[in-house]
Amino acid sequence: MIGEKQLWSAWSRFLGSFVGAVLIGFLVPILVVVAVSFQSKSYLSFPPTDFSIRWYEQFLGNDDYRNAILNSIMIGGAAAALATIAGICTALAVVRAEVPARTIVSILSIAPAVLPQIVLAIGLFPISVWLGLQGTLGAVILAHAVVGLPFPFITVCGALSSYSNRMEIASMTLGANAFQTFRHITFPMIRAAVIAGFIFAFAASLDELVLALFLSSPSTRTLPLLLWEQLNFQVTPEIAAAATVILLVTSVLIVAATLLPRLGKGD
Repeated sequence: MIGEKQLWSAWSRFLGSFVGAVLIGFLVPILVVVAVSFQSKSYLSFPPTDFSIRWYEQFLGNDDYRNAILNSIMIGGAAAALATIAGICTALAVVRAEVPARTIVSILSIAPAVLPQIVLAIGLFPISVWLGLQGTLGAVILAHAVVGLPFPFITVCGALSSYSNRMEIASMTLGANAFQTFRHITFPMIRAAVIAGFIFAFAASLDELVLALFLSSPSTRTLPLLLWEQLNFQVTPEIAAAATVILLVTSVLIVAATLLPRLGKGD
């Protein structure tokens, strides 16, 4: 008869093998993209037979890619800032003020992270047309802010829930107003979570494609949209180089956002 320890050991091995297989399934396509970006041939070939940074030089020297990168950074920064401000205000209302229907408010704040982006794009497109913003930088920034809102909301809610509100109450009891209390008491406690939420929102904007397809114009074209357009005409290692750069930047942002709350708690 098989004992509990043997069953647990077998289950652990199976679970470890399953997780390992899933991780390999995710990593292999990424590693292939990175590998082919360092080849000298003018077409995608795997495994690469030589090493070259030719396509990275061509990528960085391309005016279209440079403009798209600048648009992505500008749109991502502005959208992440708006999403972070909205996320902080919503989290304070839900956790500290305990507004009526806070469950509904929470669901609506998290919804952009779980809804298919095509649904958001179809909903935001007529709104941007109605406001006269279609194809403008403002339309793309507002749309990306909607997509980024769940991240600062979730991180700030988690930070607020981990701290007692006694210090905030004491501050207001001693004469500080709401803004002074937030600035000197609340914000220092949630600063790491706010920064992490901003980084996640920026990373979400940097990788966003579907909304850009509906709302962008040639002057507001982002890097993912430019890659999509290039793929419709030709597939070269230059696209792999651009994808590798996006992957690297996104990975660094996610790692930084993951470590920040832990560093904040350590302080």
